[in-house]
Amino acid sequence: MRSATSRPASRGRTSHTSSPRSRWAKSVEGRALVFLLRNKDRYGVWHSTQATISVFDALLSTPAASGGGASDGTDVAEVFVNGRRAGRLALPASDRATAPLTLDLSAHLGAGDNRVEVRRAGATRPAQAQLVTTFYVPWAGRKAAAGPLRFSVAYDRPAAGVGDEVTCSVEAVRVGGSGHGMLLGEVGLPPGADVDRASLERALEESGGAFSRYDVLPDRVVVYLWPHTGAARVRFKFRPRYRLNALTAPSQLYDYYNPEARVVVQPTRFVVR
Repeated sequence: MRSATSRPASRGRTSHTSSPRSRWAKSVEGRALVFLLRNKDRYGVWHSTQATISVFDALLSTPAASGGGASDGTDVAEVFVNGRRAGRLALPASDRATAPLTLDLSAHLGAGDNRVEVRRAGATRPAQAQLVTTFYVPWAGRKAAAGPLRFSVAYDRPAAGVGDEVTCSVEAVRVGGSGHGMLLGEVGLPPGADVDRASLERALEESGGAFSRYDVLPDRVVVYLWPHTGAARVRFKFRPRYRLNALTAPSQLYDYYNPEARVVVQPTRFVVR
C-alpha cells in the first residue's frame, strides 16, 4: 500500500488523495479480502477443499493479485519479537509459485504477552503472513472455559476386569441453543477396547435423529450429533480385552462447520485386572 500524497488546492489548503490501491483496500472488496485472510486455519487453508478453492478464486479476481513481478532479491521481510530481530526472509517474485517461507520463533518467545512484527523497507509488493502457535497445558492446570458447546463423557466402571462390560454415557449440548448443524464428538477409549456395535445401533434408533451415525476407531468412537433442542445423548458399551493401567484418548466435541468451536474432556484412567 502506498502512502497518501498531498497536492496544493486552489484556495491555499492542502488536499489529500490516496492511491488507487489504498482506496481499494478500504472498499467493501478490500475489507472482504482482509476478512478472508484473517480466517485461514493453522494450515494456511480454509478448513475444506471447496472453501479453499472459492477463496483462491476470490483472491485472483482482486487488484492486489495483479501487482508484483520479478524480484531482484532485495524484497526482504525482517521479523522482530519483542523488539529484537529474530530473522529475515528473502521474498520470492510474486509471479513464481513457491512453498510457504517459514521461520521458527520458539527461542525468542517468553511467558506472557509477546509482540511479533514483520518489517519491510522501501516500495514493497503485497504479501501476507500467518502466525501459528502450538502449546500444551497440563490437565491439572486446565480451567473449564465457557463457550458455545458443552460435552461430558462418563464411564461407569473405570476399574474393571478383563471382559467386563463398561457403559459409556455421552452428552453434547449447544449452550443457549447457539449455532446449528452437525457436531462431531470423539469419545476416547482405553487401549484394546472391544466396542459393542449393537449398543451403538440401539442408541441410533432411540435418539430421535439427534445421533445420526458413528465410526469405531482403535482409540475412540466418533459420533455424529444433531442436538436441535436440548442435549444429544448416546450410551454404548465396550469390553476391555486385556489387563492394563492406562489413560483413554482425550474426548472432544466440535462444530463440523466451525472447528474452532471445540471443547476437550480430560482422559480417564482405566485399571483393568
